[in-house]
Amino acid sequence: MAIITTPALVLRTIDYSETSLIVWLYTQQQGRVHVIAKGARRARSPFEGALEPLVLGELVFYRKANKPDALDIAKEFDPIDLHRGLRQDLDRMHRGVYLTELLGELAEPDAPNEEAWTAIVAALDALARGPASELEVVLFRAELALIASAGLAPALRGCASCGRPDVGAFSIPAGGLLCEEHARRDPAARRIPVGALKTLSALAAGERLRVGREIAGAIRGLLDDFITHHLGKRLRTQRYLTSRRPQRQRIGSPT
Repeated sequence: MAIITTPALVLRTIDYSETSLIVWLYTQQQGRVHVIAKGARRARSPFEGALEPLVLGELVFYRKANKPDALDIAKEFDPIDLHRGLRQDLDRMHRGVYLTELLGELAEPDAPNEEAWTAIVAALDALARGPASELEVVLFRAELALIASAGLAPALRGCASCGRPDVGAFSIPAGGLLCEEHARRDPAARRIPVGALKTLSALAAGERLRVGREIAGAIRGLLDDFITHHLGKRLRTQRYLTSRRPQRQRIGSPT
C-alpha cells in the first residue's frame, strides 16, 4: 500500500462502528478521498477533536492498491486550521458547511482540482475571519468558483447561444445569459435586472464589491436554482442560506 501525505479539508464524517469513522476529505493532491479512521471515536484517540467538518489539516493515509471500491486507511491527521470563527457564529457556520457540501457533490473521487482547492481554502478563511458585511459576497464568489472548477460556469459575458453582448435574460437549461432573440425562443428564460447582471459578472471575475439586499436576494435565488438543476437535487444545507431572508427573490419570471 502506498503512503500519501497531503493537505486536506474534512467534508463529512460517518459513524462506522463503536470506535471508527468513515471520513470524506477534499485533498489538494488526490481530490476527494474516503478513508476509514480506525479508533477515531475512542477516548484519547490520536484523531480526537481533529476529524471534524471544516477542519483543515495534513492527512497521512494508506492507499489500497488495485481495490478501487475499498476505503483507504487514515494514519494521521494533524490540524492546521480549525476555523474557530465559523463555529462561533451561525451565519458563518451555515455558509461554511454549505460550501463543503457543495464541494463534496461537485468533486469527483480521486480527481485533484487546484482551482477548487484554492477556492474552498480561501472562502473558509474569509468566512472565519472576515467582516460580517462581506459574508454574502464571499459565499457568492466561492459558489461561482466551485461551479466553474467543475466545468459548469454559466455564460455571464454574452449570450450562451450566440455570444452577443446585448443580454438581459438568463436560462438555466441554456447555460447562462441570453440575448433578446434567444430569450424569446426559450420558455425557461427569465428576465434579469441590470444590477444583478453586472454584479454576477463582477463576482465571477473575482472583484471585491458590496451587494445590496435586493440584488443579493435575486442572485441567491438564481444560484440555488442553477445548482439544483445541475446536481439534480437540492442540497440539504441550502435552506440555511435563505431561512433568515423572508424577502428572498428570484430573478424575474419566464419570458
